[in-house]
Amino acid sequence: MRAITKEDVRKVEGHLQKLGWPVISLAPGTWRSSFRGRTGAFPLVIQVDDGWCKLLVLPIVRLPGDADKAEKLYLRLLKLNGELLLARFSLDEDGDVILSVELPLNDLDASEIQDSLDVLSVYAERHQGELRQLVV
Repeated sequence: MRAITKEDVRKVEGHLQKLGWPVISLAPGTWRSSFRGRTGAFPLVIQVDDGWCKLLVLPIVRLPGDADKAEKLYLRLLKLNGELLLARFSLDEDGDVILSVELPLNDLDASEIQDSLDVLSVYAERHQGELRQLVV
């Protein structure tokens, strides 16, 4: 496990500033932001952790209490993970479905962050409505 360094934090902050991406610092190496799609705003968290830059849209949806609905959601998420490029869906400890991209900090440049933000924007917009329908 690699500790977060000031250099890692400065690198990611610098790339976000270069891209003009507005963020609010929550803690060293953690920022909050959002982006707007056609159907609404999506919350975004950016973290520097263990040699990785993690960009997370959360929550896409919350895990339903109904077991049948949860199973349908799990199956759809697994299928989507096989189709998505660069990004993936996962669950956090609170039962929220997260859409994320993880980039190694070694040789990270601003264009990789921009590509990741673009991918997250497209996939969040494309799949959130469908996933919400599975949990209602």
